[in-house]
Amino acid sequence: MKASHCLLLPYLALVAWSGALRAEETAKPAPEEAAARANAKAYETAYAKGDVRAMAAFFAEDADYTDESGRTYRGRDAIAASIESGLRANRGGKLEIAVDSVRLLGPEIAVEKGTTVSVDRSGERSRTVHTAIHAKRDGKWEIVQLIESPVPDVTAGEHLSELAWMTGKWEEADEAAAAKVLSEVTWSRQGNYLTRNIQVTRDSTTLLEGWQIIGWDPVEGGIRSWLFDGDGGYSEGRWTRSGERWLIRETGFTPEGGRIAAEHTLARVGSDQFSWESNNR
Repeated sequence: MKASHCLLLPYLALVAWSGALRAEETAKPAPEEAAARANAKAYETAYAKGDVRAMAAFFAEDADYTDESGRTYRGRDAIAASIESGLRANRGGKLEIAVDSVRLLGPEIAVEKGTTVSVDRSGERSRTVHTAIHAKRDGKWEIVQLIESPVPDVTAGEHLSELAWMTGKWEEADEAAAAKVLSEVTWSRQGNYLTRNIQVTRDSTTLLEGWQIIGWDPVEGGIRSWLFDGDGGYSEGRWTRSGERWLIRETGFTPEGGRIAAEHTLARVGSDQFSWESNNR
């Protein structure tokens, strides 16, 4: 039996009684990771403005860039020309960069891995994965090598593989409320959804039942969830990964029609434990 000792599960946002949530202190990202994420946002902004010079400035003078087709551009000037060509081809589009990880190889060398999504004017999205090597020169982090690769076609279930650890039975006991929360997470028959059955009990009385479906949204290119409680309330959430944590933005309605909204943070903290933090409710 798995036990979530840190915090109550997301569906408790719909429970009438309030338990004391013990929030795990949020770990601050390393300076290198924070810098990489800040640079990614700044690069997105420069792309939206069509500012080739600002985009090229993120690269070292002697940087190498290999695009998803395998073509390599050597030096900042060649990279700038490639950027300008790409902007012309995707005029009016936008860029979304997700930094998945940053690993420090030395005091002045870091390796970033992430995903880039290009969105054209019609809304069509194309994805690539990238590996960037950053070097710190004169106090500034610069990209010395960037390699992009096409993303292979994957099934909806494969998109959820990062949440596979959630499968199994989980139990949370709230001593103050004298209640228990039992849930079981399983794969759907074809393996493209995670389903969760929820039961909140006090003594032998069932206080609340709920059902959640977690799936991949091919239109938005992200993980979404739908939660229904036995009293008639429902909500939907959008999941975004940040390092080893998941941010879930959830909106929905109570059985009476009142609006609800919350932001949750989910993190695995062991083979049979996770933490759950709820904010902005």
